[in-house]
Amino acid sequence: MIVFTIKNSRTDSVYVGTTKDNIDERWAMYQLAKDLPLEAPLYSDMRKYGVVCFTIEEYDFADNREELAELFNEAIEQFDGISLKGMKTSLPRTAVYPTSEGALPKVKAAPKTVVTTPVAPSEMPGMIARAKTRSNLTPVEAEDPKVKLKLSSGRTGSALKEKRIKEAIALEKEQRSAQKKKQIEEQSAEMKAILANLDSRGSSLRKRF
Repeated sequence: MIVFTIKNSRTDSVYVGTTKDNIDERWAMYQLAKDLPLEAPLYSDMRKYGVVCFTIEEYDFADNREELAELFNEAIEQFDGISLKGMKTSLPRTAVYPTSEGALPKVKAAPKTVVTTPVAPSEMPGMIARAKTRSNLTPVEAEDPKVKLKLSSGRTGSALKEKRIKEAIALEKEQRSAQKKKQIEEQSAEMKAILANLDSRGSSLRKRF
């Protein structure tokens, strides 16, 4: 659990909040929410001064709720901060429940269909060769576009605090790596399915001609 600060460079106002997620994801959520008809001091400042005037940073990490509350109050006192607790990030959802007389029937989702384009027999060997070549390529992971987390500069850092931040950053990198690996495996499986489809269609066409 993270205590973070958001500073307005134009007014020197400091907002203090908590999150279980990455602070960059939380900041992205606030940027989307400011365009909604929601009222909060932070949203008003963001609309007035623009998001470029704000900087979000980790203040500290907590292992439990008691420590989180203590660090939150400490940050509020240190920066004379404005609390972000209870601030809405989305509009309330309104659900409609039909009565039994007017209940809508359940509609099953239509199965996904794969549309294939007819291929001339003379083009089939070349397509199969190109598809096999692409499937054998080793994927190279691109550098993650996300901005790396900054070490907290809001207070005098200790060795324990820096260790916690580094561990949190390492954990996030592992999670992103696992997600990329899963995407690569899914793409590989999809390519194999395409190859199998091309091989079967190629065989049937060769028999026909």
